[in-house]
Amino acid sequence: MKFNFLFVIFCLSVFSHGQKDTTVIRIDKLKNAKDRAEQFDDAARNAWETGEYYKTIEYSKFGLEICETNVFPDIESKLLNNRGIAYDYLGDYPAALKNFFKALRIQDKEDNPYLKAYILSNIGLIYSNQEKIDLALEYHHKSLKIRKQINDLSGVSASLNNIAIVYVMQENYPSALENYIECIRYDKKVGDQIGLSDDYNNIALCYLEMKEYEKAEEYFFDALKIRETLDNPLYIAQCYGNIGVLYYNSGKYLEAKGYFNRCLEIGKEIGAKELMKMSYETLVKLETELNNPDAAFENYRMFIAYRDSIDNSENTRLQTELELNYKFEKEKEAERLIREKKEVQAKIILYSVSIGFFLIVIFSTLLFRRWKQTTSQKKIIEEKNKLVELKNEEILDSITYAKRIQTAILPSKQLFNELFPNHFIIYQPKDIVAGDFYWLEEKNGKKFFAVADCTGHGVPGAIMSVICHNALNRSVREFGLVKPGQILDKTRELIVTELSKSDQSVTDGMDISLCVFDKNSLTVSWAGANNPLWIFRNETKEFEEWKSNKQPIGVYGNYVPFTTHEIELVPNDRIYLFTDGFADQFGGDKGKKMMKRVFQERLKETGLLTLFEQKEALEKFYNDWKGGLDQVDDVCVGCIVV
Repeated sequence: MKFNFLFVIFCLSVFSHGQKDTTVIRIDKLKNAKDRAEQFDDAARNAWETGEYYKTIEYSKFGLEICETNVFPDIESKLLNNRGIAYDYLGDYPAALKNFFKALRIQDKEDNPYLKAYILSNIGLIYSNQEKIDLALEYHHKSLKIRKQINDLSGVSASLNNIAIVYVMQENYPSALENYIECIRYDKKVGDQIGLSDDYNNIALCYLEMKEYEKAEEYFFDALKIRETLDNPLYIAQCYGNIGVLYYNSGKYLEAKGYFNRCLEIGKEIGAKELMKMSYETLVKLETELNNPDAAFENYRMFIAYRDSIDNSENTRLQTELELNYKFEKEKEAERLIREKKEVQAKIILYSVSIGFFLIVIFSTLLFRRWKQTTSQKKIIEEKNKLVELKNEEILDSITYAKRIQTAILPSKQLFNELFPNHFIIYQPKDIVAGDFYWLEEKNGKKFFAVADCTGHGVPGAIMSVICHNALNRSVREFGLVKPGQILDKTRELIVTELSKSDQSVTDGMDISLCVFDKNSLTVSWAGANNPLWIFRNETKEFEEWKSNKQPIGVYGNYVPFTTHEIELVPNDRIYLFTDGFADQFGGDKGKKMMKRVFQERLKETGLLTLFEQKEALEKFYNDWKGGLDQVDDVCVGCIVV
C-alpha cells in the first residue's frame, strides 16, 4: 500500500447488512476453521483493493471471530491489518491505528518479517498523511530496515517511496526525486504496475511543488495511463484530482475545473471523504478566480462539511492513546520477562540454601539469614528505583504531551505558504518544549509576523510562550491594533495584568521582533523589544539593522511606549527576525560563543542562495559550530522575502 502526497484517497462502499452475501455463504460451508479464516482474510483484502471498504470490515470481523476460538496468530494479524487499511481509507484514523497496533503486538511475538514490515509501513502512512513527521519517519525506517534484511524488493520500493513523501513535506525535493527514481528501478524489476503508477504520480507531485509544470504534466499522464488499465476508481480519481491541481496552479482554470468535476463524480460514487474535501477546497479558489461567487460559496460549504467530518481533536487524542498503549504494553511484557527471570534466580538461590542446610546446619542458617537480609534490601532498592522510574516516565509523558499543545499554537505550514510564499523557519528547541515561538496573523489587509523569546526555556519558557502568544492574539483580534508599537504596548499590559493576579511577584516576560506587512505596498512596520530587525537589501547586497527598544515585554521599571518604524522595501529584500539562541551558542574551534557578528556574516555569505539552500546551510553551520557541546538555548530564525 503506497501513499501519494497530494491526495490520500478514503473510499466507502455500500454493504448490505440485511443478509449474508454469496462470499460469506461460500466460506461458511468450509469445515476447517483455518481454511475459513484464511478465506475471510483473502476476501477482506480483495474488497479494499477494489474500493469496497465496508465489505473489508465485515469480512475481517467474521475472520476475527474464528480466530477468537482458535490460535491463528498470522491470520489474525492479516485480518487486523486489512481492517486497519479499510478504516484508513474511510478516514477513521483512530480505528485504523487501533487495528494496526493490535496486529503489530501479535507480530512482536510471532515475527513474520513480511507482515510486520507491512504493518509498520501502514502506521507510518497515517502519521505521514497528518504531517507528524517524526513518527512517520520512525515507522517507515523500521519497515525499510526489515524489508532490506529479507530482500523484499517490492517492499523496499514502497518504503523508499513513503520516505520520499516525507522529504517532499520537508521541501527536500532533490532527495525525494532520488528516492522516487530508485523506486522505479525496483518496481520495473518486479513488474509492479501499481507501484510504477505511484512512482510516476509522486515524481509529478514533486515537480508540481517545484513549479516545473511541464514535467509534472508528463508524469501525471504517465501515471494515469497505467491506472486506467488497472480499472480501479480510487487510483483514477486520484490522478484526476492531481491533474486538476496542476492546471489550477498553472492558471488553466477551465481545464482544472473539468478534471475536478470528473474527480468528484468518482468520489461521490465511492464516498471518498478526504478526496472530496480536498477537491472542494481547491474549487473554492478556482471559482473565485473565475468570478463565480455563488459556486465558490457552495463549494466552500461542502468543503467545511467534509473537513469537520474528518478533522477533530478527538481523533488526535485517540491516536495518541493508541500509540502510548502500544508502548506501555511492550514495556509490561519486558517487565514480565525480567520478573520471571528473577523468580527463577530466586528459586535457584532457595534450592542452594536448602541443600546447604542439610550439609552444614550452622553455616546454612547464617547464609540463609544473610540471604534474607540481602533480598529485603534489594527489594527496597528495587521498589525505590521503580518509583523513581515511574515518576520520570510520568514527567516525560506530561512534557511530551505539552509539546503537542505548544506545537498546536504555532502557525501551520499551509497558512505560512498562503501569507508568505517565500520564507523559511529554523525552529530548534533546547528541550522538548520551548520558550521561543513564532507567530502569524492576518487581519484587515495586514499580515503580521513575529519571532519571540520568552523568559527561560523548557517547561517554564513553554508556559510563558502560551501566555505571551495569547496576549498577542488578543491585541490584534480583540483590540484591533495594527501598529506594531501599539501591539507590543497592549501585549505588555495584558501580560503584566495576567502575572500580577497572585500574591507572588513574577517578573518574567519576553523579547520580540514584530513586523506588520501591507498587502498593497512594499512597506513594513516594525517594532522590537530587545531584539533587532535585519534587512539584507537586494540592491546593495548589504545588511541594514534597525534597533529595538531596550526593554522587555513585561514588568520593567523605566518603561516607555514602544517605537514603530516605517520601512520602505524593494522586491527580493530579505527580512530576518530571530531570537538570541543561534548567536549565543558556544562552539567553533575554541569553544567560544558565536556572537551576532559571526551570525550576520554567515547570513550575508548565504544571502544569494535560494531560501531552501540558505536554510540548509544555516542549520549545517549551527550544528557544525555546536559540535559535541550542549545546546545553550532555544533557536528560532525566520526569513521573509518580499
